[in-house]
Amino acid sequence: MNNRLKSLDVLKGIGIIMIIIVHNRHFIMKDMEGCRGIINYGQMGCQIFFLVSGMALCCSWFCQLAQTPQQAFFKNYIIFTARRYFRLAPGFLIMLALNFILNTIIIDIFHFVPGFVMNRTLPAIITNIFFIHGFFPEYINDVFPGGWYIGTAFILYLIFPFLVSLCRKLCQINLRLLYVLPLIFLIANIFLLRYIIKISGGDLYPGNNSFLYYFFTNQLPCFTLGIILYFQENDRDSQSFSKRCPLIVSVTLFIVICLLSLRLFLLPENGSYLYTVMPSLTGISFYWLAVSLIHMELKTPHNKVLSFFADITSKCGRVSYGMYLVHSLICWYGMKAITSALTAYGYDYNDLRLYILVLLPSILAVYILGSYMEAFLNKLKR
Repeated sequence: MNNRLKSLDVLKGIGIIMIIIVHNRHFIMKDMEGCRGIINYGQMGCQIFFLVSGMALCCSWFCQLAQTPQQAFFKNYIIFTARRYFRLAPGFLIMLALNFILNTIIIDIFHFVPGFVMNRTLPAIITNIFFIHGFFPEYINDVFPGGWYIGTAFILYLIFPFLVSLCRKLCQINLRLLYVLPLIFLIANIFLLRYIIKISGGDLYPGNNSFLYYFFTNQLPCFTLGIILYFQENDRDSQSFSKRCPLIVSVTLFIVICLLSLRLFLLPENGSYLYTVMPSLTGISFYWLAVSLIHMELKTPHNKVLSFFADITSKCGRVSYGMYLVHSLICWYGMKAITSALTAYGYDYNDLRLYILVLLPSILAVYILGSYMEAFLNKLKR
């Protein structure tokens, strides 16, 4: 598989735009209940990143193995995880410090509630610095805006070398054996989360945006789908799976499963275990979106409409980590500042109209800031 597939950047671009769409509404869409549920579906952009991460990490892992063919597995494991940490840590720590400073100034000096109220306790900060906050319900998402994703993703990175080695062995036997892994992980996750609920006395429950929703086993099936797609695209016995799969089939499956996922997302939870399957179901829909995009890239690379869409989204995708790091400045602090100012000066604004008005400028602002952040991080890397 071409490690530089533009489709992966397109997927990441779609993912980060979806995340901005949902985070932009925190301080605006309070009265538009009909639209709010659909907008909230943007949170599933995180599933795109889990899917793409599974695929992209395979490229990194096998490239590393090719460079050090005689090196022991555990030495490769240490190098791999260290590289993942130092790829994520500099930007994360910079923005963590900036959030700490902003919270201190806004709350302690100006006595104003900012868009994001940070947990500034020492244990909370330490667990986030070392990316182990994915194991702590009280610290997983209240230290860094949207920080649960890093906490969960890094745990998946830690188990990835073992998981990809298992997938490789299954693939050597029969590629079709890989297809049962997400299902096994999904069933195991449901039983595990039920057990956690029981031993916690009901204090932990897998509702939307809860600790158990964020927990790495709940996101593991989606992550595994990305690994499966990598092996499908690199099957030595046949052409690229995405190239062979009829476009009408992959697009239809994406639309049908996405609509089903959206319909379930809009249902009230009512004590159900809906969000133990929601990430996996959404991940399947994005899996077929990935298949469709790769197919179009390989078979219709010169389509003008598709090329325009791909150019726009891939630009966001290439700087998606930088955009993720800085987007809180716009979506949390910026939106809160705008609505607070309008209220303070007595302007009676329409929620939906204001949301639509600021959406594109905010995406552009996040893209520009994210590009500078990504360029800065690349300099640090060099």
